[in-house]
Amino acid sequence: MTAQRDEFGEWPAAGLERVIACPLCGSGARATVHQGLQDHAFKSAPGTWTLHQCKDCGCGYLDPRPDAITIGLAYKRYYTHESGPGDSAFARLRLRIGDAYLNDRYGTSYPNAFPGGHHVAKLLPRSRGYLDVSYARHLGPPAEDNARLLDVGCGNGAFLQFAAHLGWDAEGIDNDAAAVAVARAAGCNVVLGSLDELPFRKEHYRHVTLSHVIEHVHDPLKLLRQCLELLVPGGRLWLETPNLESLGHDVFGSAWRGLEPPRHLVLFDRRSLTLALVGAGFSGIEFRVHPGITAFMWEQSRMITRASRESVQAGPRKLLATLPGAFIAEFYSALRAEKSEFLTCIAFRPGGKEQAGA
Repeated sequence: MTAQRDEFGEWPAAGLERVIACPLCGSGARATVHQGLQDHAFKSAPGTWTLHQCKDCGCGYLDPRPDAITIGLAYKRYYTHESGPGDSAFARLRLRIGDAYLNDRYGTSYPNAFPGGHHVAKLLPRSRGYLDVSYARHLGPPAEDNARLLDVGCGNGAFLQFAAHLGWDAEGIDNDAAAVAVARAAGCNVVLGSLDELPFRKEHYRHVTLSHVIEHVHDPLKLLRQCLELLVPGGRLWLETPNLESLGHDVFGSAWRGLEPPRHLVLFDRRSLTLALVGAGFSGIEFRVHPGITAFMWEQSRMITRASRESVQAGPRKLLATLPGAFIAEFYSALRAEKSEFLTCIAFRPGGKEQAGA
């Protein structure tokens, strides 16, 4: 197998593995979606990559892909190392307004909330919806004392801080040492490693979250089964991942931000994600929406378009690829949720009592 070359260098040839069958359903029938993909999002990972899509289940996957030993090369510069939202005055003001809304809506106690900021947020329903998903992940206060929550791939611990404010006994796990250091510095209960390496107790958690994690793993079904075992009967999984069938992918093609090669090893549409969850043993699957995210995905995809020198096809797609087109796409995805930028869903472990707020 030859090394994967690009302007950032080449991926070690010995660190590549072939994926001759779909990692979700095992089918060998596939179609090539994109060739020559590069890491224009973070300009960190070497190599060029090919994305295929399974003709049977719709799952997308890289072949070849980095193996488990060398995948860390793709994370030399990555956002989970960050400890805050940014240094601009606008970013800080937006965060303080968001904190004010969360304090008012969920009873949290973020100290830097902008006075009266929740009134500003109430005038912007899409922004409120964005906060409800991005920060709260459709989570409410626990319905029982000492209810445990595990955030798999917790990054810098921002969600763990929110969950603890709500009264959850919140724990996190991440295999990124820099991100774990940031989370621990913020007072979060976080361990370094993966579910494969650490002895987590089965049937121990009421709530498990996977926020933009499943697309990063080599064996997504194994991860989902591990999460199922960790949940108590009736416990809830919250999951979010890029949507391969999104309007953004239709418009930007190989420059769509959700592809993020080679960190995103596996990508889903609604059908393939549902098959994965059912195959892992989950039930009660319900897809939700993530309002307000389209503008971010459009901005990032436009940057990748310029960096990669890709061109958006003429016609309606070219018009939609503009920043004003992002607002059209936002409302379109509200009407056709299956075309949203992210797949956001809730699923339960069968048995016991399902608790919608927990």
